[in-house]
Amino acid sequence: MTVRYIKKKGGLMLRKLGLSLLSTIVVAGFLATSATPAASANDQLPDLAMARLRSFSIENTTDGRRLLRFSTVIVNIGAGPFEVHGTRASSTDPWTAEQQIYDDAGGFRLATVGATFVWGGDGHNHWHVKDLERFDLQRLSDGSNVGISPKSGFCFGDSYQYNLGLPGAPQSKVYSGAGCAPKKPAALSLRMGVSVGWGDIYTWRLPDQYIDISSLPDGSYRLLAAADTSNQFFESNETNNSTWVNLSISGTTVTVLKRAPNP
Repeated sequence: MTVRYIKKKGGLMLRKLGLSLLSTIVVAGFLATSATPAASANDQLPDLAMARLRSFSIENTTDGRRLLRFSTVIVNIGAGPFEVHGTRASSTDPWTAEQQIYDDAGGFRLATVGATFVWGGDGHNHWHVKDLERFDLQRLSDGSNVGISPKSGFCFGDSYQYNLGLPGAPQSKVYSGAGCAPKKPAALSLRMGVSVGWGDIYTWRLPDQYIDISSLPDGSYRLLAAADTSNQFFESNETNNSTWVNLSISGTTVTVLKRAPNP
């Protein structure tokens, strides 16, 4: 930079002083700009909910039991995917479970969660997250709990298109059952997930997808389904995880009396 000196009384000193002040201002402005932190990324959390229960039927088994069968769909209506990873050093070591949480800047973080993985050796032959969902039956007249489903483990993926109009919902599936390591009880890694706007369906035909009502008389009951009742996972809303339906059961006939609204 060329510095021009002004040759008059006091001019050189004033010019130097002005340049000094200007340099100070420029440096101070640069430091202030450099010290300003970038806007932090915000988590795009999933929001787990249960879609309306469906496909009710009564099964009379050959061993004399009477089963109320039904289909369930856990859905993700949040801002980001619901994704869970499992890792372990060897097939005899315990699993470490982590939830992958995406943000609005295109990044993600891994958060250790208290989920437990169990091998579905009941005909599913893949890994499950234990207690992801829970199903209970209540007597409608007094609200007393009269039954619970033996189903406690779930391998989840994008198997049901729930609402692909939600912001961020992919138009094709991202997660599949392959992440549950089918036929690999000695697997060392797992990856399960449900995309925004998608759900994971378990149909009434599957093992343990029932409540035993052998000891119950015909009458009116409320069937409840809830997701993540133990709050194992990070969500944007913990208050909308359940749904219900009121049923009239008579012999082998199941009639829907009233449903909770869709989430």
